Amino acid sequence: MINVGLIGTGGISYVHLSFLKKQKDVNIAGLCDINPVALQRRQSEFGGKGFDYFMKLLDGVKLDAVWLCTPSEVREEMLVECANRGIPVFCEKPVERTLEMAEKIAKQLRAKKAKVQVGYVFRSIPLVKMFKEASKDDKIHVAQSFYGCDMSLKRDFPEWFFNKDRSGGALIDQATHNFDLMRYLFGEITEVTGYASNPRTEKKGNYTIDETIGLSFLFENKMLGTHTHTWIGDTWRNVFIFSGEKRHYRMNMGTLELTVYEGFNKTTKFKTSSASMYEHENEIFLNMVRTGDWSGNPCDYDDGLKTLKLMLAADKSTMEGKIKV
Repeated sequence: MINVGLIGTGGISYVHLSFLKKQKDVNIAGLCDINPVALQRRQSEFGGKGFDYFMKLLDGVKLDAVWLCTPSEVREEMLVECANRGIPVFCEKPVERTLEMAEKIAKQLRAKKAKVQVGYVFRSIPLVKMFKEASKDDKIHVAQSFYGCDMSLKRDFPEWFFNKDRSGGALIDQATHNFDLMRYLFGEITEVTGYASNPRTEKKGNYTIDETIGLSFLFENKMLGTHTHTWIGDTWRNVFIFSGEKRHYRMNMGTLELTVYEGFNKTTKFKTSSASMYEHENEIFLNMVRTGDWSGNPCDYDDGLKTLKLMLAADKSTMEGKIKV
């Protein structure tokens, strides 16, 4: 039986715990959160001993793996202590809020040969594998990315989420998935230029996020890309469009559907199962814990650090213009 613990019982913890509860060889041994209400809610749903401090969790139950779902700026001690104890960690994205702290953590984890998988979910889903297979004989030259949601219209997330210094806003918290996938598929991005605007609600008090963002960027391999992001859209949407010499590809991350166009008329569609996309990354992590083979890690901490560096540069470009990554 694999004993697992989870630190940080907020919204994203539910998807991981839902997966873990279905595994016959997994025991949810302990949950930890400084918020007693959030902790008790997850305990009532998934069981496990409750702890209000991560060291109490690590000392209180024997763990084979930890899921780390805290806000990104409060992870150093937890990651390092798990590394000291040889406990593998699934760490939610982004790896940190600042590059300086992320580099400090990465250095420590490297020295301890820590086993960490960062939760960049798109890397693990079948839809991306389908795209790689469909485009393996093609040369992609242009990548377009769009992420839209209605967060600033509904304002039903915690107040801190609209404070850019705390959450990172649209780019560092959300578009990080899109840019990470483009890095994974096409290689590093070397230059980025951006614009940001607040057409609906001006920045004031704790409301400091950018409502709409547009970015253009250059890949190391000379590909061009764009990303557009809105927090004042009609609903949640996330779509990629890739243009190649042989085909045109549209990948919808909401419907998990890939449409491939060859010429004007021929269209091939691929649709993956309706299972939660998070199950795939969790299955990969759990199998690495089971087998001890980490050669198939989709994203280690150092790779997650590269995505953070890119996103911080993208955010800076909305204020300063072209930025070298």
